[in-house]
Amino acid sequence: MKQKPTDTPLIDVKNLTLRIGNATILNDISFKIGTQEIVSLVGESGSGKSITALSLLGLQPDKSIIKANRMVFNGINIRELTSKNWQKIRGKSIGMVFQEPQSSLNPSMRCGKQLQEVLQKHTSLSKNEQKQTIREMLAEVQLTDTKRILTSYPHQLSGGQKQRIMIAMALLCMPKLLIADEPTTALDVTVQKEIIQLLKNLQQKYKMSILFISHDLALVKQLADRVFVMYQGQIVEEGETKSLFKIPQHPYTKGLLFARPKTEIRLKRLPTLADYQSGEFQPTIISSEERQKVHLKLYKKTPILEVKGLEKIYKKRSWRGVNQEFKAVRSLDFSIYPGETLGLVGESGCGKSTLAKALIYLDPPSNGSIKFEGKPIVKSSRALRKLRKEVQFIFQDPYAALHPLKTIGNAISEVLHVHQITTTPQEQLKRCQELLNQVGLSDAYSKRYPHELSGGQRQRAVIARALATEPKLLICDESVAALDISVQAQVLNLLNDLKKELGLSYLFISHDLAVVKYMSDRVMVMEHGQLQELQEADKLYAKPQHTYTKKLIDAIPVLNLK
Repeated sequence: MKQKPTDTPLIDVKNLTLRIGNATILNDISFKIGTQEIVSLVGESGSGKSITALSLLGLQPDKSIIKANRMVFNGINIRELTSKNWQKIRGKSIGMVFQEPQSSLNPSMRCGKQLQEVLQKHTSLSKNEQKQTIREMLAEVQLTDTKRILTSYPHQLSGGQKQRIMIAMALLCMPKLLIADEPTTALDVTVQKEIIQLLKNLQQKYKMSILFISHDLALVKQLADRVFVMYQGQIVEEGETKSLFKIPQHPYTKGLLFARPKTEIRLKRLPTLADYQSGEFQPTIISSEERQKVHLKLYKKTPILEVKGLEKIYKKRSWRGVNQEFKAVRSLDFSIYPGETLGLVGESGCGKSTLAKALIYLDPPSNGSIKFEGKPIVKSSRALRKLRKEVQFIFQDPYAALHPLKTIGNAISEVLHVHQITTTPQEQLKRCQELLNQVGLSDAYSKRYPHELSGGQRQRAVIARALATEPKLLICDESVAALDISVQAQVLNLLNDLKKELGLSYLFISHDLAVVKYMSDRVMVMEHGQLQELQEADKLYAKPQHTYTKKLIDAIPVLNLK
């Protein structure tokens, strides 16, 4: 039977405050986690979720000053633990699954060796017993190809497999508490669903508690017994999951709940946290009839982009000298119309990004034809430069897309110079400021470096740079995947505003099917490099024709607030 948090709790934290320099990161927070209970911490980046979790492991930053009236784990005062005693708890009594398994796993060490190290450190098991324990745990996390998994390096595994390795590693010593910090971020919707179900099953089997950290409330609703909402280092609301989702009290909680796109309705504009904090937001629903009227006009136009028989084939020579081929993209036919947003969905490895790069010859197609504005694309430096002026790319990670040693103004001015849009420094500065203003950033941001901006601000800067060439088509490749819910809503609203204002067309690539439906006029579904389905978004989500499409849609986490 699950223990109530009011009974002797597994975790009992009272009046925890953490400061770094003059900044207060955590401000007088209190919470409890009961035995066999799943508790979730939710909130945007910077709200204090991860630092709270790290504090429970004694891993807060070195220069931080931490104060608390009580910090107890399983009856132990963890505020007074020595470094030696912490080593006995971390990994053994408290396991942790980090957000990004690729950066958490050692890239130069086979996965089997990394799993073995945990048991060597925390148990007295023999090597044979260690191997048996690892095999059994891999089976628990549904990794059946044991030999291949154990001998593989992290880069040889998929995102879902790496995350399962991290979960297995955290559970090897049967901890009483599992901390899962954004364990499903950037995973495909189907893999995401599998990981959530896996955590549920393992929690019940091993009778452990889970602290689940996420900004995705649809996932939280599926998993957690209770929820703590964090905002600017404080817990602003808490309660049982069902009641908190049904009747949220704090404006910040309402913002988190309603800013995420819904698959059952389509709003003209997504609400943001600022909308709910002001209390002035009035949602406007766009009916399917209204959308049909738009589509009747849209699809009478001549396509801006026409693709016929597009293929991308990678060739390599095996160690035996035999030539091998891998078809990443297989004979695709599709069009994009002026003013249209074409959504592109499919699991990782299906060929989405490969297709996107092939369209602008960043990774030239092997076969097929591409027409832009009715003219075939010619593979010449002059023609490709013109094409890349008309078709711009917005990548997933805005920080990686911006040069860390160049100001935002310099990054935009460089594009203006390369494409000969402006000739003098004065013109460049003026145009740079206009572009920043267009995406909701002030002139002052032109003098800032990427690391001085938030994730949402960096994405706006990347969009401003893409707009510098006055393109007609934008390829958005997972361009909002790493953003918080409210920031994501702001960027999606911005993209829709720019589409209307500038007459842009989008190829919108994402693994988030709720976001894709909100943004798209039509949706294209890819599996193993092939086109499985292409139809208007509302029709596809209501009546998917292909079994693979049905699988993707069934995996969408539902946030029913009724």
